[in-house]
Amino acid sequence: MAESDLHLQLKRSACQWLWGAGYAAIAEEVVVPGVGIIDVAAAGRWRRPNPRHVRFEREPRVDRYHVAFVECKADRADFLRDQGRQMQFAFALEERTAQLGSGRRRRPLHASPALGKFDTCLVRPYANLHYLLTPQKVLSLAELPRRWGWLVFDCGRIRVARQAAWQEVAEITAIEGAIAQSLTAMRMRSRPAGAAAALSALSDDPEEQAVAP
Repeated sequence: MAESDLHLQLKRSACQWLWGAGYAAIAEEVVVPGVGIIDVAAAGRWRRPNPRHVRFEREPRVDRYHVAFVECKADRADFLRDQGRQMQFAFALEERTAQLGSGRRRRPLHASPALGKFDTCLVRPYANLHYLLTPQKVLSLAELPRRWGWLVFDCGRIRVARQAAWQEVAEITAIEGAIAQSLTAMRMRSRPAGAAAALSALSDDPEEQAVAP
């Protein structure tokens, strides 16, 4: 299904908002193992210009290096597609607890589509903060996924409707690599046609490969 103009605008706005917040590495369409494609992922430190700024933790460690995910939902149908089934979250937590207790990693037994992307992000923790970015009136506060924050896109600006709950455990190194891969793929796709053809011709000629710097 083709991506709508509004969804593209939401992703661009999310990147700008995260950059203004102080994150150093930001990318769109980041592939996260076992979760899927995250609309926008960012890594860095949240910049607090004054001590009265909202904190993500009760303890004063908000300036630690961390990862944030932003899922953009242009309409209600898109939001509902990532909702999981009611009983799957408890089952997934029990499975994860059993795996941690056994001391060895095993292939998850639960089906990720049944769990839903929002809950999968919590069961397979890669980020410390999770946010939904939507236009106004797409959902209500009562419908927000557990531990997810809500960013509302209003007249070209983003306001925080609810802060995300901090998640202590996150595989930050894995997301740094995924962000780098996404940025590299984006750059290669944006190369001019002539440059891409030259690279293709070079890769097809073994003698050229041998002397290429």
